[in-house]
Amino acid sequence: MRKNYFLCFLFALISYVSFGQVILSEDFSYADGSLVGNGAWASFSGTAGDLLVSSGQAVVQHGTPSEDASLSFTSVSGDIFYAFDFSVDDLGSPYSGTDNEYFAVFKDSGFGFSARIDIVPPTAAGDYTVGISSTTSTAQATWATDLTFGTSYRAIVKFDQNTGTAQLWIDATAATDTSISGTADGPETVSQFALRQSDSSVNETVRVDNLMIGQTFDDVDTFVAQTNPTLAISSPSDNSTFSPETTSVDVGISVTNFNVAAGGTGDGYIKYTVNSGTAVDKFDTADISLTSLTPNSYAVTVELVDNSGASLSPAVSATVNFTIASYTQVADLAALRAGTEGNYYEVTGEVVMSYNTGNSRNQKYIQDASAGILIDDSAGTITTAYNVYDGITGLKGRLGSFNDVSQFVPAADPGAATSTGNTITPEVVTLADFEASWDNYESELITIQNVVFTDGGAMFAASQNYEITSGATTSTFRTNFSGADYIGTTIPSTGVDMTVIGGEFRGDPQVTAIELAGLVLGLKDNDIEGFAVYPNPVNAKTFKLTTASFTTKTVQIFNVLGKEVYTTKVNGVNNEIDVATLNSGIYILKVVEEGKMASKKLIIK
Repeated sequence: MRKNYFLCFLFALISYVSFGQVILSEDFSYADGSLVGNGAWASFSGTAGDLLVSSGQAVVQHGTPSEDASLSFTSVSGDIFYAFDFSVDDLGSPYSGTDNEYFAVFKDSGFGFSARIDIVPPTAAGDYTVGISSTTSTAQATWATDLTFGTSYRAIVKFDQNTGTAQLWIDATAATDTSISGTADGPETVSQFALRQSDSSVNETVRVDNLMIGQTFDDVDTFVAQTNPTLAISSPSDNSTFSPETTSVDVGISVTNFNVAAGGTGDGYIKYTVNSGTAVDKFDTADISLTSLTPNSYAVTVELVDNSGASLSPAVSATVNFTIASYTQVADLAALRAGTEGNYYEVTGEVVMSYNTGNSRNQKYIQDASAGILIDDSAGTITTAYNVYDGITGLKGRLGSFNDVSQFVPAADPGAATSTGNTITPEVVTLADFEASWDNYESELITIQNVVFTDGGAMFAASQNYEITSGATTSTFRTNFSGADYIGTTIPSTGVDMTVIGGEFRGDPQVTAIELAGLVLGLKDNDIEGFAVYPNPVNAKTFKLTTASFTTKTVQIFNVLGKEVYTTKVNGVNNEIDVATLNSGIYILKVVEEGKMASKKLIIK
């Protein structure tokens, strides 16, 4: 907030030379409280309201607050600079935090961060020093001279957008002074300056003042209050893609040093065009609401004009491009999986829900005769409640992936189930088959034969990997679903034929059971003495169950997907089991007697 009025006067004298090179200036001359809501500052991450301004300085903290805020500006090509005065509050001892607490950055239209300044431990006997990184969260180069708590310094940062290289000066008066540089991390275009806080365990407070952004070193080395009009589009992000379901988009604008008003009472007003169409006059800075949009590409150009409608000299304008996507129709899930990530698709054929995870992301597995895929619906777009084995037709959404697993993010609710009570017969494969071509089984229910858990006898825990083997083949069993009924149960100690969902994690194959029945029903060993079932196949809707003990037995019958369809308790050594309520088909019979278990395939005709 320090002002140099002689330099302000000098700047006014030479403004005809440098006008347009200074992009913006900010002296944080706001009332104490939240920074966002003042000027054109906007929150883009964290808890709104906890990035503060105090005594005319931005207070950037690490340790409790988490809000990140940014200032948008019109992109320029080539080199771009930011500079500000900063000091670090006394921590009571030399700084010893981890080297990833960057507090100031350039930002692109999304979440790409460049030219990051870190607070880092001192190199010698000082309190702290600073580092610079072109794009990474840790410093790629460190300032060799230690700095002192409570002392104000001016940091000047250059970012070469062509090479993606950041360069840092401290208290420099010329670009030829000592500097340090990050690595050349590749081209990147920036359009925002951001202050970043962190709720990490590292406690530090950095006070920032007298921010300048420009295109040359001389633009920013000394703070000068800017009087040039500025115009920026704060939303949507440039080159955004919207769902085909989108019919309206709000274009946010921010204006500084220019009074937008009607009737000649201000400095002028705003004109905007959509796709170079007829210009629309706008006499306020509220969002531009575009409606009745259809799938297409759009370019919105906004310009400041004087009260006669003429362009300023030099012209002050900004443009944002966005697209409303269209759907590509595909017949089945195999064709969907073969599509391009980021594109939108409509599956015209019917798919069947094989599993509902019930987690916070509303994830559901679906499959058809061709393939399977995971629906990831964190926004809760699908509001219709489906049961397992319900058919769904007309599914629309965007193809993506997470950790190399293909995902489908729905864009619309498909509506009521188009069929119910479908059946899915898992494909039977060996573990070697799965390991050789796991992509062919991703998100599908499969039965893998003769599998042994290395940790047999231990207890299943959530979100853990377990080694499984079959012959000479080794793979991974993942307990992905924390609410699954096998969490906390004993891991089978003998070989099983397991019914699972095929998957992977960043290219490494893994499988996940959806329920306990899919694990224990394939147990190879029958531990119950005298266990027998006859007749099998069952012809008259009843069968005999015999064991050598009169103790109570729990009898369960599951379909081939592991869903329980019948349960009862019996005593004695010879019991008749009535299965008249079950349809013809193949089932799994499970019997538990005094902690011992036996299972058997049961065929009902």
